[in-house]
Amino acid sequence: MQRPGRWLAVAGFFLWLIWKISFSIEWLEFSIGFSLFVLVPLLLEEAVKDFREDRAGHWLWQCLVCLLPFSISGVLSLSMEASWEAAAWGFIWFIYTLSVAVGGVWRFRLRQGTRVEELSIDAGFLYLAFAGLFLFFSRLPIKNFGSFSTREWIVLALFFHGVVFLLAVITGFFGRYRKEMEVKSKKQVDKPYRFLVIMVLISPVIGFFSLLYGTEAIILSVVIFSFLLVWMCLWWFWLSVEFKPWVQTALILTSLMGFSIVGSALWKGMSIGRLSSVGMLATIPPYGFFSALLFSWLIVFAWRGVSKPRRMVPESD
Repeated sequence: MQRPGRWLAVAGFFLWLIWKISFSIEWLEFSIGFSLFVLVPLLLEEAVKDFREDRAGHWLWQCLVCLLPFSISGVLSLSMEASWEAAAWGFIWFIYTLSVAVGGVWRFRLRQGTRVEELSIDAGFLYLAFAGLFLFFSRLPIKNFGSFSTREWIVLALFFHGVVFLLAVITGFFGRYRKEMEVKSKKQVDKPYRFLVIMVLISPVIGFFSLLYGTEAIILSVVIFSFLLVWMCLWWFWLSVEFKPWVQTALILTSLMGFSIVGSALWKGMSIGRLSSVGMLATIPPYGFFSALLFSWLIVFAWRGVSKPRRMVPESD
């Protein structure tokens, strides 16, 4: 099969809807299921589809082909109350995400650490493993495990599945395009993009530790993520004129949705006198989750439609 990610995402989308109809699923768990069933296969396929000739790419491709039963195990764990049985299903999904992270580290070693845009993709694979770990922790029948409640672990799992993993991989796709279209030098990725990658890679760490250090740290992480999202959307909006009409439309809609998410989340957070770096949208369902899901689908749809050749020969950035 040449495009298994696309077909897995189509099948996963229908399974995702059936899951919602068949079980009493809250918005947080429902959004994580969207990542497991739809976003992960689309992003993983796009990251490695043209590069299966190396061992790391082949490993990741095999992970993609085997994805569906592991996604089902992940959503089964989310369908249950925290228990050892739910934790067992969640652990199966964690093992899968760990396998993807191994592929990312393998890619990094084969490149000898070069390629800033590929580094962003590899970091996304690594963050996916943390997402799987947080999902597993949320299913443990242990009260306040690791100083976080079950709900806080679920929010972290959603944050790393639906935001951190997504933005890191999409930033890598963006970098592939920037490198290919760079006018000044084929040997160098522009400095603004390098800074963007640094921010995308360190902001999840700040967001995680902000939960441990009080309101000021949480507000800082909110500002960082809002800045990142607005910056990326403005950049994509500016570049949208360079693409095919349907890709251009998708990028414009992505930018508008990004502005909407940041604006509504900050407005809601200020109106209730509380800012939360990873859980703010949870205060405004269904609009917040609908906006986030539509944004994530549009961003993947757009960047899967852009030609992004990968740099194969080692060179210094």
